[in-house]
Amino acid sequence: MFSKKQKSTDIESVLSNVLNLPDLNVFTVRGRKCDVIFANITARASLGSDLDMNRGCEMSFAKNYQNLCNNCPFGKKGGNRSAYFELKDKSGRTYIASCNETDWFDGEPAVVFFTRDITKEKEVSDKLYSLAYLDQLTGIPNRRKLQDDFAALEEIIANNMLCGVVALFDLDNFKTVNDTYGHNTGDLILRRLTEHLQANSAFNGHLYRLGGDEFVLLFSESPEKFGSEKKMLAHYKELISTALCSYTLPNIDVSCTLSIGISIFPRHGLNLSEILRKADIAMYKAKTNGRNQVCIFEDKYDSAQKFKDLFINLQPVLFASRETFGYDLVDRGNDGEGEDSIVSLSGVNRTIDALGLDDIKNDLRFFIAYSSQLMNPFVSKTMPRNKFIIQVNLPDTITKNEIETYLALRKNGFKLALVGLHGSNAVKEVLAFADYGKFNTEKTNMDEQKKIIEENPKIRFIATDIDSQDAYLRAKNAGFGLYQGFFFSQNQPEMTRKTKDMSPMKVNYLHLLKHSSTDGYMDFNEISTIISCDVALTYKLLRILNSAAVGLRNVSSVSMAVAYLGEENLKQWIAVLALRGIAEDQPMELVRMSLIRARFGELLAPHFYVKQEPKKIFMVGLLSLLHVAFEMPKAELLEEMPVSQEIRDSLLTNEGVYSALLRFYENYEYANWDDVSTFIETNKLNSQVVNDSYIAATKWYNDLIES
Repeated sequence: MFSKKQKSTDIESVLSNVLNLPDLNVFTVRGRKCDVIFANITARASLGSDLDMNRGCEMSFAKNYQNLCNNCPFGKKGGNRSAYFELKDKSGRTYIASCNETDWFDGEPAVVFFTRDITKEKEVSDKLYSLAYLDQLTGIPNRRKLQDDFAALEEIIANNMLCGVVALFDLDNFKTVNDTYGHNTGDLILRRLTEHLQANSAFNGHLYRLGGDEFVLLFSESPEKFGSEKKMLAHYKELISTALCSYTLPNIDVSCTLSIGISIFPRHGLNLSEILRKADIAMYKAKTNGRNQVCIFEDKYDSAQKFKDLFINLQPVLFASRETFGYDLVDRGNDGEGEDSIVSLSGVNRTIDALGLDDIKNDLRFFIAYSSQLMNPFVSKTMPRNKFIIQVNLPDTITKNEIETYLALRKNGFKLALVGLHGSNAVKEVLAFADYGKFNTEKTNMDEQKKIIEENPKIRFIATDIDSQDAYLRAKNAGFGLYQGFFFSQNQPEMTRKTKDMSPMKVNYLHLLKHSSTDGYMDFNEISTIISCDVALTYKLLRILNSAAVGLRNVSSVSMAVAYLGEENLKQWIAVLALRGIAEDQPMELVRMSLIRARFGELLAPHFYVKQEPKKIFMVGLLSLLHVAFEMPKAELLEEMPVSQEIRDSLLTNEGVYSALLRFYENYEYANWDDVSTFIETNKLNSQVVNDSYIAATKWYNDLIES
């Protein structure tokens, strides 16, 4: 019969073989001397010659793992008894560890440790965190991190247990640096600014980059710390003013200062969007006051309080080839009361900055309405001439003063688009200044249009409100070269192309959309198989993950790439590439509209009076124009898609859960502002949130395409 000691030894021998897992170290310690009474083969191999069972844990495992004793119940410091904790070994590798107190096989108490090397997992996790939450140029937290950090404070702020300030600022003259010395120099200025501010312990951990040259400082405190809001504001204004400095580099003649706008919470808002909006208004006030200063938001600065609604959207202007020439910035500043031009320009300025329109690296042009503020020297100097075309609405009779205004705009370097041309106001003195002319083909006599177009071959004429194929053909026959409207998004009734007639690549794209549109679990294996069968898709996916922008090197398999992306990023990637692939022979505007609808609705979802599910709203927008890309009826296409019944009903009827939202998208795109306002009031949305969400959705799309 075996002795108790022999039995224990035999069991330990069996355990050593059973627990011989290639990535799991298991060892047992007990007694005052912390004797090592068991170690599996993997644990022994990890220590090599350093392991001496007779010298105990202190000279073996505790010597290899930093702070092991601090996490041991029998350690010198008593241990903190954490269920799981991280350790580093002497070579710097990271381990996840746990320990359990138990009675060993001989009945005596012992502590069993389990450790697993997670160095590679942690590197990937840290990299993904960096991609999601850190700005890749400066290394500081980005807009998403700011949103998450503020969201964690919202409930405390709402309960009046927290107050604080948001300081929004950008670099004065930064555009001049980029235009004169190039974007590489601009990037160096941004890094220099960030390093300078981070070196100040008061700013370190409070700084975020929103994008471009726009940054935010966020500070929050208990209301009791300062005793009053006035004292808190004075403290932070003095602190934030220390950031005012002239930022430059050797051998360049331009220096950048800061214009800083401050808003405070909870007085100026309870959500980040509203607080940032008011800080943005204060920042522009700092600029108009001379720049290089701090300005605190005041209610009198807020034009949104004077006017009921402010909406801005981008309507496409296309060539006959249906490639995009540019966009008309269409806005509604009020209900026909007050100085509409002032609201128009301030709104456009904020839109230009928010969308980064002047930084988009392409040849797109943007039409903006004339405002008297364009005659301001500061505005005139900062408005990019190569991207913005000024639209002027012609009266029936042109006066001398109006001709002088047009001439002054041309002298300032602006190109002009004349709107409202007809026989009596199309005079030579005016047409001599024009680069573009706009006609509404339904409201202007066709013979009159042709005559003006033929007599002015140097002017590019744009047909407006071209929202059907018939209107497009009539305008083309009249001699127009550019077309503003949504004719490209209208399917033809006779289109009945079947799925079986699609190219193999389009079928793959459709299959990907099917698998990503499900409400349930995404089958990564099936998605990997589809991508692997398509060389182009495989190449694009692996190129993205191995690019310098993402930086996950040596991603060599599709399954590994899909796993790295994760469900949400994978859905986004599929949405962009699948739509672009499906609509390869369609105008890019079709892809743009679909993706902006999807993101626009997703951003609005949390703000509805009756909360909506963001993922479903994203899918509704994504699928809303897919039938046009496939050139097939909606009902036929949806037979191929595993979407929920509520999405199907919304796309096919006017009675679905999301049917009103789809009509809202169309009204917003067509600038039917009264119908937009009705939808907003019905769903108890905030007009500013709607405008901000549209701008954010458009910026999101621009960033996707740029990257």
